[in-house]
Amino acid sequence: MKYAFPLLTLLFIGLSSSSHAEEPTSFQLTPEQISNLELTYDKVKARVLHHPVTGVGVIHLNENRVFDIAPRISGFVTEDFVAIGDEVQAGDKLFRLQSAELSEMVSAYVKAEQEMNFATAAAVQEERLADKGLSSKEQVKLKQLESQQAIAAHARALQPLKLLNFTEATVHQYLANVEGSDYTSYTVASLGDGEVIEKSIRLGAVVDPNATLLTVADLSELWVDFSVSLRDADLVSIDGKVEVTSSVCAKVSTATVVYVAPLADEENRMVKIRAVLPNKDHEWRPGTPVKIETKSSLDEERSVLSVPSSSILDTADGKAVFRTDGNGSFALTPVTILSNDGTVAEIGSGVTDGDTVVNNNAAQLKGHLEMTASE
Repeated sequence: MKYAFPLLTLLFIGLSSSSHAEEPTSFQLTPEQISNLELTYDKVKARVLHHPVTGVGVIHLNENRVFDIAPRISGFVTEDFVAIGDEVQAGDKLFRLQSAELSEMVSAYVKAEQEMNFATAAAVQEERLADKGLSSKEQVKLKQLESQQAIAAHARALQPLKLLNFTEATVHQYLANVEGSDYTSYTVASLGDGEVIEKSIRLGAVVDPNATLLTVADLSELWVDFSVSLRDADLVSIDGKVEVTSSVCAKVSTATVVYVAPLADEENRMVKIRAVLPNKDHEWRPGTPVKIETKSSLDEERSVLSVPSSSILDTADGKAVFRTDGNGSFALTPVTILSNDGTVAEIGSGVTDGDTVVNNNAAQLKGHLEMTASE
């Protein structure tokens, strides 16, 4: 669609030929023309200039939320309760073993507890006899020593069971539920909430105590590991926000920086950064390559006179903006740009604080004026 700009041709020619003049030539637009161009405005004012910091990285599992499930005891698998991909919660049953090793541990604990109870009762009885003059101090000390030794032996018997996540209370609960003193059955439970992402279990298989048979991972929060140049590392701060963009699809999210490496790689002068990426809907997959961008303030204490970057135009004589009085009068005004972060451009000269400039569709206005001038 073409827009008519009556009497603008000569004005724009005069504007182009006098671009070095101190006072740029003004031209007028009607409200209809302004509406057709969908122009919007912004003020020349003080803003904080930012510096874009970019990098590339990969999404990983949050290792603080990954649970490798090993039986920690020898035996063979008798029951399997979950499939790969299942969602589980901490304490949910995963699989069951029959283990002679567990039977030995529990039997040793039961024996140690019986001996502890007997030795403790004997020490108390000996103290009562001594109070009645029926026992000596030496005999009381001997019984007390035997009681202390039995208590220590009981604690030692509990230690290997603690490695299987038993407590004294749960051991007693286990003993109350077993049938016929069969202490061989052991159910392995999940250590945390998450999804079963790896599984290596077969019914009847003999298992290695230290072998990881399942991996449960909480995918609601992931890590993004990336690197930035040593020059930009100081512009990235803990708790700062970074924009994460997938390199394989149009997916964008925001992550929070939790770690900035204190050392730089000696070969490539890059610094490793880690950010936490929320993933409640499981939209992101670990292993996805990503692009990272963050905008860090060059000087949080100092604001600079600036305009939106979208206001800046390229002309034959350099940079310029369309200045307006808000009543339909416009002037293409040369400006000096000191720095530009892609959002905010720092102004050195050409406009002053409080001036109004065309922001949205400034380039379209320039294009239409040039087209009108050439007709």
